Amino acid sequence: METALPRTRQTKNEALLNASPMPTLLKFALPIILGNVFQQLYNVVDAIVVGRYLGDLPLSGISVASPIMDIVYALLIGGSVGIGVLIGQLCGAGDWEKLKRVHATTLIGGLGITIFLSAIGLAFSGRILLAQGSAPDTVEQAMSYLSIILGGLVCCFLYNYYAALLRSYGDSRTPFVVLLISSTLHALLDVLLIGVCGLGIYGVACSTVFCQLFSAVWLILFTQRRYPVLKLARAEIRFDRALAGTILSFAWAAALQQAVVTIGRFLIQGMLSDLGTTTVTGYNMAMRVEQLLFCFPQGISAAASVGIAQNLGHGNRARVHKFHFCGAKAEVVAWVASCIACTFFAPVLIGLFSKNPDVIAAGVSYTKTMAFPYLFSYLGEITQCFFRGIGRLRLTMIASGLQVTLRVILSYFLVPLLGVYGICIATVSGWVLLVLIEGSYSVKKSCAFLREA
Repeated sequence: METALPRTRQTKNEALLNASPMPTLLKFALPIILGNVFQQLYNVVDAIVVGRYLGDLPLSGISVASPIMDIVYALLIGGSVGIGVLIGQLCGAGDWEKLKRVHATTLIGGLGITIFLSAIGLAFSGRILLAQGSAPDTVEQAMSYLSIILGGLVCCFLYNYYAALLRSYGDSRTPFVVLLISSTLHALLDVLLIGVCGLGIYGVACSTVFCQLFSAVWLILFTQRRYPVLKLARAEIRFDRALAGTILSFAWAAALQQAVVTIGRFLIQGMLSDLGTTTVTGYNMAMRVEQLLFCFPQGISAAASVGIAQNLGHGNRARVHKFHFCGAKAEVVAWVASCIACTFFAPVLIGLFSKNPDVIAAGVSYTKTMAFPYLFSYLGEITQCFFRGIGRLRLTMIASGLQVTLRVILSYFLVPLLGVYGICIATVSGWVLLVLIEGSYSVKKSCAFLREA
């Protein structure tokens, strides 16, 4: 076990374990929020560049490929988030020897699982897309794109895992800086490889994988050099079977939770196809606005989850309660800002993505309708983050699965009758169910931590 920690490491950990919770939470959350925003810009840049330089067919190929990418990425990101909870608890406890064993085992096991996902994706993606009814020429474009993306999936895993590792350790700034530089590089490479070199859809995929590799290498080298307690010597890189089960229990529930939510969105979106291109496009533009708005509550919940995990591992149960309720207050403030933006500036927000009046009108109808109900989504985020932080990941997975199932079932019956408003009702119903299932229990459990302190 380490006998002394670098001063930079102590300062970061002391803030999460000892400093005033609200300022610490906001300072820690800001880089995560900004990182989420730039992560969203990855897909936006791809769509803009492909649409401008390559035309409709390649753009359709990327659009068709996106759900498969989203599901695979959700599994990797969710698994990394789950393992990050375990790492956060070990950081709070100061158990550096066990943390290194978890670190090494996760790297080995994660690489194996990622390679398996790559192989499965390459083998079955084309068949899945054809079975959905996608045109053969569109599927051909999609598979040209996916063959490179899935072939380089290891780079995606390494970046997301090391980003989660550093955040759980108390460093949310470095992953954001790397993502900021990577996003800028990605945009430049898109233009260079497509507009100048003429590589077509292969250029988009190569740009994405190269930037993921760039980000992963940077974070790995930074971690090895800056934080000795996370540095793995060659002899320490070994698979610990005794810990593998514990690691998997943290990873699989979070991974499935992310994947289930992504699959649910995909299924609901498919139900709009009979409402016309304008409505579908307007809804998709509203989803882009929603994803940007959700960068804020998701960043707050991710930061609160790290604070909860570290303080639980440190044995400070009173601060677990404080981080939970500070997170809830911050979520309400974020909701008020989002509500104002959606109510008064919806046409401007939708207009960022389209100039078609009919598309804007369709998108505005969704965005304005959801302005006030977003409160339930934001409260659901802080509720989920509390249970993630204390390691109750299976509960978050079950609750997410139930709310997504309700949303899909209600959408099936309501969309033909009410159109986009049917999706609004179904989505809000799912959020309300999640808050009802977990909300009161999270408050009760959090207050119990305070009494036990």
